[in-house]
Amino acid sequence: METVLETPTPALKKPTGFFPSKIGKIAYWVEGKGKPIFLLHSAGHDHYDYESIIPTLSEKYKVISIDWPGHGLSDNPQPTSSASAVEYAEILPDLVQSLSPEGAVFIGNSLGGFASLNLALKKPELVKGLVIVDSGGLNDPDWLTKSFSSLKGKVWFTSLVWNFFPNQYIKIRNKYTESILSRIRERENIEEAKEVNAAIWRSFLDERHDLREQVSKIKSPTLIIWGEYDPVIDPKLATRLHEKIQGSRLSLLKTGHVPFAENPKEFLKVTLPFLDSL
Repeated sequence: METVLETPTPALKKPTGFFPSKIGKIAYWVEGKGKPIFLLHSAGHDHYDYESIIPTLSEKYKVISIDWPGHGLSDNPQPTSSASAVEYAEILPDLVQSLSPEGAVFIGNSLGGFASLNLALKKPELVKGLVIVDSGGLNDPDWLTKSFSSLKGKVWFTSLVWNFFPNQYIKIRNKYTESILSRIRERENIEEAKEVNAAIWRSFLDERHDLREQVSKIKSPTLIIWGEYDPVIDPKLATRLHEKIQGSRLSLLKTGHVPFAENPKEFLKVTLPFLDSL
């Protein structure tokens, strides 16, 4: 086993605390000391997605991970139909100002990537650096994107593909990705989980979720990491994002949608030098 693949974060670890957001309590975990780094996960997942890299990061940094509303140990938004990527991004500034008022670095995957980019645009003073991983908010609103988001936004379809879908976008199997898939399977039976997930997918059609033209305004140091085999968010969007954010760095890994879990060693090999440079 590679030296960076240390013992995963213990399952069911008690949250460090709960942040009282306007759409419900958000569970968060703090590990390590040093400059703060937030870890923001994808829709339908939870903060344990990052168990593959937290031990290494927390040796040198203060690592803050969260469960988005309606995920993990955080409250469901009420009503569940109000769950929205845009609304989640809107509550992030208050959460950051509460837990790390001096600002932080953000590692964001998919939904978490969108929230991180949005924060860098709305509250740049809080963003010391960005690690954007297979991010949302960058798709062209073409027929395929609109059709799939609309379909996935229906509870019956989300139920139908609940386990099939993540099995398609996670390309490498190891103990971390098997753990992710296992938690997704378990969540299938949690009340209102499917309603929350479907609502988030509907929110991808919200015009406020489209950051394509705005990202060129981002001045924060930015590292873009993308899985070359991600079938959900096209890797060509990584190149486009790299071209739009001046001074950004780009690294394509031979993974699917969650590079940090699929290949932690390569992810850290790219990420740690970037973090050290900030």
